Amino acid sequence: MSKVNRDDVVDLDVTDIGFEGKGIARIDGELVVFVDGAVPGDKIRARIKKVKKKFAEAVIEQVLENSEFRTKPECEHFGVCNGCKMQNIDYSYQLNIKRQSVINAFERIGGFKGITAPPVIGSPNIYFYRNKLEFSFSNDRWLTETDMGKEDVSKKFALGFHMPGFIDKVVDINKCHLQSELSNIILNKTRDFFKSKGESIFSTRTHEGYLRYLVIRQSERTKDVMVNLITSSEKNKLMEEYSAMILKETIKTDSKYSAPSILNSISSSKAQVAQADYFNAFSGKGFIEETLGKYRFKITPTSFFQTNTDQCEKLFDTIIEMAKFEPSENVLDLYCGCGAISIYISALVHKIFGIELSQDSIMMAHENAELNIVSNCDFAAYDVKDYLAVITKDLTNKYDTIILDPPRSGIHPKAAEYLLEYEAKKIIYVSCNPTTQARDIKLLESKYDITSMQPVDMFPHTFHIENVVRLDLKN
Repeated sequence: MSKVNRDDVVDLDVTDIGFEGKGIARIDGELVVFVDGAVPGDKIRARIKKVKKKFAEAVIEQVLENSEFRTKPECEHFGVCNGCKMQNIDYSYQLNIKRQSVINAFERIGGFKGITAPPVIGSPNIYFYRNKLEFSFSNDRWLTETDMGKEDVSKKFALGFHMPGFIDKVVDINKCHLQSELSNIILNKTRDFFKSKGESIFSTRTHEGYLRYLVIRQSERTKDVMVNLITSSEKNKLMEEYSAMILKETIKTDSKYSAPSILNSISSSKAQVAQADYFNAFSGKGFIEETLGKYRFKITPTSFFQTNTDQCEKLFDTIIEMAKFEPSENVLDLYCGCGAISIYISALVHKIFGIELSQDSIMMAHENAELNIVSNCDFAAYDVKDYLAVITKDLTNKYDTIILDPPRSGIHPKAAEYLLEYEAKKIIYVSCNPTTQARDIKLLESKYDITSMQPVDMFPHTFHIENVVRLDLKN
């Protein structure tokens, strides 16, 4: 194998794509080279930037021959913003990549043999599909090559998305293709308003400054909109002025949406998270509503709700199809959040009990059940592993089916132990991280068989994939 050094320029055939969207090529058929922005099928000229013992990293100098799967990105921020790293890849091929990533996770992490996965259920909308976007304020703007050629660019004010690997640097976003045009108008009007006021931006280093985050939620189905400005303190007079401006601009711009709820959430946290201690409403009802099937859900500033509504409905329909619920079944919904899955399947089963650690989420689940006049759902705030420890002590009235929908980190190992002891007839495991899902299911392998699997694409142009697996108790 030829020796490769930093800054060498090499011609490469890109044959695959790896984690985080880096194209994979090989030198002399041996040394693996990861190339950011390369698409399988590309022939490229690349410059080596880093050489390790088993691999190298490179950047594209020139695309010599385009892959048949390469496509032109819609977004002007592609390649700088870290949000939609597959936007230069044809969507049908994105789905193939995601399907293979599920198979790889179960084979390499779970150690399962002969795993197959059906085609991914794709999203009908691959742009403007999100019902929530979160933008960060920063006084350390990331300057692009285009910005550096301008004389009037201020580095001290940005509103957009964080650069990966940098605590404070933010890419100033003019137009994001993930939410609606109205969302982009709110984004730009917010930037212009506070920039003209010379308002300070919170720093994670000094823990001083006012502006922290802008969170926009909206529903294309109900036409509700929520604008939530997260700050480190209250400035009510300023917020009243901002609220009046946003109301005027949004109503003038797009009359199909209802007048937005405008909130100011106050956060005393020193950490870089878009959470708050409390909020003040300056306009509207303080929440939005979203519909899934025949059900309606209330979403507050603190509520978790799937951000792709159309695909969320398909995900829940996949759960129903896979579970094949019987009217007599009692179901345990673990990590139930605001009760969305429980309520969505409520007409198909006898009773459902939902468990979630967050007391706020449980309160919202009760409200959503009441909103939809659903009487066979109940909810309680518990740590999942603690609740499983309780129910394994009394197995007289067992749940027939357990639904698992944990965070990306998966379930606690003790929870897996209790699930094995409990022996529910079937488990429906829903995950946004097939890697931890495969790891967890391996822990259940001694008593459960994988009987079906279905990936669902919730986030086009990203490497994230939702996966639903049905597990049946052996024998």
